[in-house]
Amino acid sequence: MTLPAIERLRESSWPRVEFFVDSDQRPIASGTSPSTPIRRLLTSLSAACLSVLLCAGVAPAGQTTYRLAPGDRITVTVFGQPELSGDVLIDDAGTISLPLAAAIEVKDLTVFECQERINDKLLAEGLLRTRSVGVRIAELRPLYVLGDVRLPGAYPFRYGSTTQSAVALAGGYGPVDALRQTALSDYLLAEERVRQLTNQKRTMLIRQARLEAQRDGKDSFAPPDLGNAANDKDTLRIIGSEQDVFRIQATILQGQIDLLRSQKPLLKEQIEANSEQGNAGKKQLDLIRQQIDRYGNLLRQGLGTQNNDFNYRVLEANQEATVWRLLSDVSRLQVDAGNVDFRIKEVDAAFKRQVATELQQTRDQLNDLDITLPAAIAIRDARWRNVGGGAGAKHLISITRMRNGHAVVSDADETTPVEPGDVIDIKTEMPAGITSNDQAAAELLRSRPSGTEQASGQDFTSPISR
Repeated sequence: MTLPAIERLRESSWPRVEFFVDSDQRPIASGTSPSTPIRRLLTSLSAACLSVLLCAGVAPAGQTTYRLAPGDRITVTVFGQPELSGDVLIDDAGTISLPLAAAIEVKDLTVFECQERINDKLLAEGLLRTRSVGVRIAELRPLYVLGDVRLPGAYPFRYGSTTQSAVALAGGYGPVDALRQTALSDYLLAEERVRQLTNQKRTMLIRQARLEAQRDGKDSFAPPDLGNAANDKDTLRIIGSEQDVFRIQATILQGQIDLLRSQKPLLKEQIEANSEQGNAGKKQLDLIRQQIDRYGNLLRQGLGTQNNDFNYRVLEANQEATVWRLLSDVSRLQVDAGNVDFRIKEVDAAFKRQVATELQQTRDQLNDLDITLPAAIAIRDARWRNVGGGAGAKHLISITRMRNGHAVVSDADETTPVEPGDVIDIKTEMPAGITSNDQAAAELLRSRPSGTEQASGQDFTSPISR
């Protein structure tokens, strides 16, 4: 029964019943109630509606066997808790973060297993009292189509996709009769793009070395091994710039710490001065009290006046206030002296937090470049081949897919199913007499990143299709 049906039931000829939901997410009736059996029926119907709402977050058919991976986006719905609901991206570590909850690892889980894990986590942390979490896939990792296609890039994954449909998304294979001038212009732009990305990656690697040295509290940093590019003028310029940043930030940090430390001797001098004044004030107070006692004897003998006695006591009160003020200043200065060390640690911790944040951002950019730079090189090579023409060309297809943390490459044909996150590389086998003059791009295309496995002929049938 749906919620509108319950509303109609409430508005029927039975006595009016008001509903609300308690902290355990259970419907409770209040106000005028019909009878115990009817109240139980309405509670059961409300619980059934809650189950229907939660089931709406379960993955549809075809997603039930899919294993979640970094880059997927899921929708988490917590009934009655909008602050815990929303779209969540699975990060590189295979975890998701929900408000008020610790990170939850969901990598390699099905949607149902993910839903159960989130339920268990929120229940264990006391954020929920009943299982009320629904999960569905909001967005799968895209497909990356590279090489000799009209529109290389990333495209949304659709269930049942094959390499042929992925090529269709990318506009089909590269043009056979390419317009030479346009193709040459595209090639030059692609070449500039590769140069920019290469320079950017070089900068990020050097910056990462600098930030890691700052994080570890080192006095200097050594740039990473960049091979033949180590003596390039652009590389030397980047290294010099990062070394300047390293020195400037170290100088600023040390200056802040030295400034705080310089306050301790001043505070110590003030404490000593106030302590001496306080001791002198105590002696004066003792003398005043002795004088009051002597004058009191004279007053009792009729040799003194009430006015003089009053003046002595006012003087005593003023001196006592002065002594207490000096002692209070001493206590405050001692607290300030203790806070100097705390503030020094706080300045150092703030600097370390800033370095950690910049280091994470740098690593994220390097991860992006590990994808975009090879793609840019492939596009550049394809642009050059478009300049040379493609009549009679044969298309070679390969798929790069992550397996247990490693990139595995397999040959494929147009009917091979694809999975989310696959990198589909289309190469054109040029006819005799037409070759690419861009040898550097060809070598980079043939090279594989560290950790890549060549698995020609390996079965890449998608578990979704199975």
